Amino acid sequence: MAEGTAPLARFGRYLASEELGAGAMGRVYKAHDPLIDRTVAVKTIRADLLEPEDRPEFLERFRTEVRAAGRCAHPAIVGVYDFADNADPPYIVMEFVQGRSLSSILRGDLRNDPGARAAAVPLLARAMLQVLDGLGAAHALGVVHRDIKPGNIMVTPQGQPKIADFGIARLGLSALTAAGGVVGTPSYMAPEQAMGHPVDQRIDLFAAAAVLYEILLGRPPFAAPSLAETLLRLTAPEPADLGALAGTTMGEVLARGLAKDRNFRFASAQEFAEALRTALVGGVLPDDATRVLAPPAPPAGTTSGSAFNPALVERLRLDLASRLGPLAVTLLRRAAAASASEEELLRACAAMIEAPEERVAFLRLHGAAAEPAPPLSTATAARTPTLAAAHRFELAPGTRVSATETLAFVVGPLAKVLVSKAAGQAADSSHFVELLCAHATADEVPALRRKLAGLFRS
Repeated sequence: MAEGTAPLARFGRYLASEELGAGAMGRVYKAHDPLIDRTVAVKTIRADLLEPEDRPEFLERFRTEVRAAGRCAHPAIVGVYDFADNADPPYIVMEFVQGRSLSSILRGDLRNDPGARAAAVPLLARAMLQVLDGLGAAHALGVVHRDIKPGNIMVTPQGQPKIADFGIARLGLSALTAAGGVVGTPSYMAPEQAMGHPVDQRIDLFAAAAVLYEILLGRPPFAAPSLAETLLRLTAPEPADLGALAGTTMGEVLARGLAKDRNFRFASAQEFAEALRTALVGGVLPDDATRVLAPPAPPAGTTSGSAFNPALVERLRLDLASRLGPLAVTLLRRAAAASASEEELLRACAAMIEAPEERVAFLRLHGAAAEPAPPLSTATAARTPTLAAAHRFELAPGTRVSATETLAFVVGPLAKVLVSKAAGQAADSSHFVELLCAHATADEVPALRRKLAGLFRS
């Protein structure tokens, strides 16, 4: 630790000096291990969010999974050094990796710069060989990651990929937590994983193929504006659209890696790597690389035909997604449809943010005056969910179970996660119903709304 730098916190013998990131389930710190005199990363786990009856089972899984992750010693895997399950909060001590996540590289520097993409894509595609090598080593030990995605792949300044969070996804600490056995991030999730079926190492290979697809084509293979639509595309029989890679050797690798039926996928990471290595011979991409590397189309709701500046809408989408999760796109679309000006749109979006100081900061960040503004129009207020309610919504246990069963007919096993999230965000029962209906198609909404509303009638 640098001289004169005061630690933020102490976790056992580890002295934190810098917070590296935070999420719903914990925080990650840069820390110093004085015993070995090395820099480490400490990830804390918010076990306080668990119900008391769930905590013993969680801690047992914590021990099992982190020990398994600790056995995965490989240059392409972030090492696990230590853990403390009885601490408050529990924490994991890991290798500190200098670098950036693949997600920040793909969606930051390369997003709208075709020249930078053309230079980086061959290197990133070849780096996936090392990722597959790391996965193969873990699978040989019986360890399945379950949440391979760009955000869980670190890239060092030398271009070395490092898979992070082995042992974490299965604990239910990824972007979408466990629900009926479902763990993972939908855009990279294998169909059998999304449907709550038994899984094996082939889910990691599917996810690796999805990451490779995004490297080459600029978007995840089955991503859609809403969670329900993503899951529908993922579980439907139609294969991924290979675009300009269709008919190429690389396209064949992607098609097999992303096969909906796992029996048609690569059986092992080694088999996948061999096919990818063959496809990389003579260059990563076909001659029409410019077409392949064109920046991805803007997300739904941000087209040039929108009444609002597409750049503003995209900034709002990214900001709200970090605060509200998968509901952000749907809520933003509704707010845009009900707003007559950019100022009104900004205030409609700000109304979705619970903390007053965060609403003020949000308005200032996006260029709106932070002083109180005239009330929104009746139409906007009626159509924009708000968390600034004087009375917090409480969902009875029996109603929670019934709501989960009702929503499960629409979205499957992920219903438990979505109900819990909506219960934490809703201001009242009507708001709760609307948050859940946001995950249904237009045809499904009337019946779903009627059934959910019926749960609150005496």
